[in-house]
Amino acid sequence: LKLNELIKSQFVEMFGDPITNEKNWNKVKNKELCSKIGSGATPKGGNSVYLNEGITFIRSMNVYDNLFEYKDLVFLDDRLANGLKNVVVEDNDILLNITGASVCRCCIVPNNLIPARVNQHVSILRYKNGNPVFILHQIISDSFKDNLYRISKSGGATREALTKTQLENLELIFPPIELQKEFAQIVEQIDKQKFVNEKILQNIGKIGKIC
Repeated sequence: LKLNELIKSQFVEMFGDPITNEKNWNKVKNKELCSKIGSGATPKGGNSVYLNEGITFIRSMNVYDNLFEYKDLVFLDDRLANGLKNVVVEDNDILLNITGASVCRCCIVPNNLIPARVNQHVSILRYKNGNPVFILHQIISDSFKDNLYRISKSGGATREALTKTQLENLELIFPPIELQKEFAQIVEQIDKQKFVNEKILQNIGKIGKIC
């Protein structure tokens, strides 16, 4: 948790608040940066068609902020996956939950899950411009997330939802790409430290069981 807070504070230090934009960065609409914005569908048959192996099928329960939850991950056979070929997930795609209680949760797809598909509650954001790590951390920053959540409630519906049009028209700060990459490298170093810490804790747990 402390390392996650370190990433957040590093983002604010380098880029400021993306909503108030006190550093006066260029602002760009999401649709100008993306080559794809789109959600998927659930195959007919629901749970009965899910497999333990095959093509990864990502649902909103798998997507958390800067975290992919492997628990309850399911798979599709080739036939069903081909029916969702318009929502193929690629390396570095950002996954964003767009409906319900988990709305606005967001992460980058782990590359070990490719090839993959998503259901209708998850949108793929694929960036042709910009660094996806920088963009992810902008989206999950406190002020941006609060604003995104307000947008999801703006339709007056009882259930939170983000439409494709709303996602296309999101305004993002867009600092020089060199700065975006510098931030992404810092995040990579912190993530490596998180991995090391997790391994240490796992080993301590194993030793504890032996004792």
